[in-house]
Amino acid sequence: MPSIADLKRRLSQTLKQRRFDVALGMLTLLAHRQPKEPSWPRRAAHLMHATSDFEGELAALRRALELQVDHGLVLDAIASCKSILALRPADRRALKTLDLLYISGRSSDLGTSMEQADNNASTDAPLDSMLLSEMVPGARSVQFADAQPGRISEIPIEEKSFGRLDDIPNLKLDEWSPAGDLRDLAAAQAACLPTSADLAARPRSTFNKRGASLRKELANTPLFGDLDSASLHTLISKVRVVILEAGQILFRQGDAANSLYVVVDGAVVPIAEGEPRRKLAVLERGAFFGEIGLMTKQPRNATIEALVETKLLAIDRRVLWQLIGQQPSVAKSILRFLRARLIDRQIRTNLFFAAFAHADRKAVARQFRLLEVKDGTRIVEQGKPTDGLFVVLAGSLARIDRSRDKEVGTFGLGDVFGGLSMLEGRPMAFDVVARGKCWLVVLGEGRFRRILAANPQLARIVRRLTDEGRSAGPDPSTAGF
Repeated sequence: MPSIADLKRRLSQTLKQRRFDVALGMLTLLAHRQPKEPSWPRRAAHLMHATSDFEGELAALRRALELQVDHGLVLDAIASCKSILALRPADRRALKTLDLLYISGRSSDLGTSMEQADNNASTDAPLDSMLLSEMVPGARSVQFADAQPGRISEIPIEEKSFGRLDDIPNLKLDEWSPAGDLRDLAAAQAACLPTSADLAARPRSTFNKRGASLRKELANTPLFGDLDSASLHTLISKVRVVILEAGQILFRQGDAANSLYVVVDGAVVPIAEGEPRRKLAVLERGAFFGEIGLMTKQPRNATIEALVETKLLAIDRRVLWQLIGQQPSVAKSILRFLRARLIDRQIRTNLFFAAFAHADRKAVARQFRLLEVKDGTRIVEQGKPTDGLFVVLAGSLARIDRSRDKEVGTFGLGDVFGGLSMLEGRPMAFDVVARGKCWLVVLGEGRFRRILAANPQLARIVRRLTDEGRSAGPDPSTAGF
């Protein structure tokens, strides 16, 4: 009797030769040998779809769904339900399984939601056209430079706010920082990126009770876990399933961006186009990418290619816009997720955050306030020190030398500015003006100096990052694709 390894090897060979009937035989043997492994019926369903055996595909998807629910694999279960409903829209088993994901959802509502989503497919109101100051409860006007009231707003999205300087934790730089140079920082930056081995080593959660297990797993999934039951119901009903073959391109660098993706199964790699063409990372099960496409009309800044057969869930920008339109409080949950995703990338890759011990980086990030800046607003004034250290999360800001009435550069996603001016009391050599609506995070002077007092060597890093008014700039792998 052939071993599991032999069967897998023969399966791989037959798939490369596109001998689908033989490959299905291999999958049947593997499913017999490993009856509790959901990947075998899932892969069989994919092959049956390719050969137009839709009844066989439906049966295989149902078996895969049953095993995914037993294992608490909630994203896989959502994807399988969506695939089943694409074949049979009123399938009771898939609708009932989706009902397990939310406390108050009803399967009858789901079919209606999906139909409405299709009818409203032309709706595409980007989040970058939305003023968070008008949507998020508790937003307030704040003053920077000479901006008029209402031009800059602080958007509260944290469950816990740090109201006093005494609440700031005792944050410490990483051990290498005092003696390191910029190359050391870059090395640490690279070391912070998760590897495919790291991702593969993450344990899978297993639960016994189906409904409780799916809801618990979903509550631990970024974005989904922050939404109330009704909003979660709507979101799940409108996600799309995307299946990629090995080597297939999802989108290319420079393409228009309008969706966020989460990897359900398989792996993709972001690629920076150019000479040479450079692979930036490996994104595997549970990884999110494409969040910039939800926030702005900024084109994709990397190509995404599937390393192996890959299944994704896609969340379109219009879907989130519809959610916010129906329930404005959802904006706070979505913004908390988006800010967490963007700042997480900054924590792992921006040299300012990389200077801190790994365990302290999120605590550092929580000291930054989220700002929304309207088009044409000056946030830094030439000839005066800045009011904080800024990091750009979305949008673009112009650096303008008023003495020459000339634009001398721009700040974009991931760029850092203002630190050196605040550190040394040095007046800024240019204005910084929003070009379109921008989202920034800012570390105010009081918090900056409190952290600096505990870590005097941070001054050297800030000087490196902001020398002559320029940041080190983000690596293409950090920008949300």
